[in-house]
Amino acid sequence: MLPGPSAAQCCAPAAGLDPALDAERIAAAAKVLAEPLRVQILDVLRRSDEPVCQCELIALFEVKQSLFSHHMRKLVDAGLVDVERRHRWAYYSISPDAAKELSTWLS
Repeated sequence: MLPGPSAAQCCAPAAGLDPALDAERIAAAAKVLAEPLRVQILDVLRRSDEPVCQCELIALFEVKQSLFSHHMRKLVDAGLVDVERRHRWAYYSISPDAAKELSTWLS
């Protein structure tokens, strides 16, 4: 066998590792988005100019309050969605920082 460059020399990606990448955060967001209902909720929020009331989302997706709360808690805990309480209602919107971070990473 002829001597040649080691695997590390010839197979290393040209871009290398990004020290600013928060891989743990991106992976956590991806895990949360592995549920189709959460992706659909996020899409509705993404396309809305104003925060959306929980009552509108529950009616739109025809889910029980408990199931809706479970999914929204996951989205909020992952930092993908912001929640604002107005009296007895919760209003949800896309977290601008999370949207920017995911968009930047994916592009």
